[in-house]
Amino acid sequence: MQKKDYSLKSGERYSTLDLNLIGGDHLLRYKYAANRAKEIYASPYGADIFCGSGYGAEILAETTQGNILAIDGSLEAIENASNKILSPNIIWAAKLFPFNLPKNTFDFITSMESLEHVKDFEAFFWVLSQSLKIGGTLFISSPHEKIMPYNGYIWHYKHFLPEEIRDLAKSNNLIEINSFSTNSSILKDGKSCLFYPFQISNDQPVELNKGDTLFFEFRKN
Repeated sequence: MQKKDYSLKSGERYSTLDLNLIGGDHLLRYKYAANRAKEIYASPYGADIFCGSGYGAEILAETTQGNILAIDGSLEAIENASNKILSPNIIWAAKLFPFNLPKNTFDFITSMESLEHVKDFEAFFWVLSQSLKIGGTLFISSPHEKIMPYNGYIWHYKHFLPEEIRDLAKSNNLIEINSFSTNSSILKDGKSCLFYPFQISNDQPVELNKGDTLFFEFRKN
């Protein structure tokens, strides 16, 4: 794996804050998490790990009217977000994993397409889980190994099967509340074969084993 490029426009994250230029599947996941958090918690304290350009953190803050800690590995992305998203409800921070988060602190955490970027993904999942309050919710997504097989993908260490993520949750005392998948690609014979960076129409969930990106909602016991 080559050295990581953490620039905003490296291709590893959406570089725009214009929701019209962000894939519908990405917006679906954040909107789902935001609406669920709003239903469950009053004025929640949430975290978005890793937040990329920050559009998701903005959706979470506006929808829940809570406070959001937004962390990304790109200093450039964080500086851009903090200059352009003028929300008093969001705290921006640039950090590379490994890092710690305060234990038993957050009502909810979103971590969208992040697990595959961390070599020690077990430790990363543990940090997220430990930082949730009892009754807190983890919304997490990652590429589906069966549909989008990992073949030395330039920015990733691993793609996941549903049972692997479920095992991580079980070992960290999280229970599954909901799961589905989404598509960021055109599928052929059940495999991801063509990616469009601005897929606006892919804003519908599909069965867990039908889409290229897994999504889980877990609750902490």
